[in-house]
Amino acid sequence: MLDPPSIDTPRCSPPQASAHSVMENLVRSMALVAHWIEIRRQRAQLAELEDHQLADLGLGPAPVRKECAKWPWQA
Repeated sequence: MLDPPSIDTPRCSPPQASAHSVMENLVRSMALVAHWIEIRRQRAQLAELEDHQLADLGLGPAPVRKECAKWPWQA
């Protein structure tokens, strides 16, 4: 009996991330978290200002409360 012809298909291996790309992603993620922490710190300082200080900056209390209520990753 004749064997059916074999079809050579290339084996697909899962993509492997290099150590360099893993480090790049880690550094990028850490920078993003550091940015969020800084935004949180700035909003906390803004929330501590009194109304007359906000008026000096041209800000009202309602928009400041709205801004301070946001999550750090919200623009």
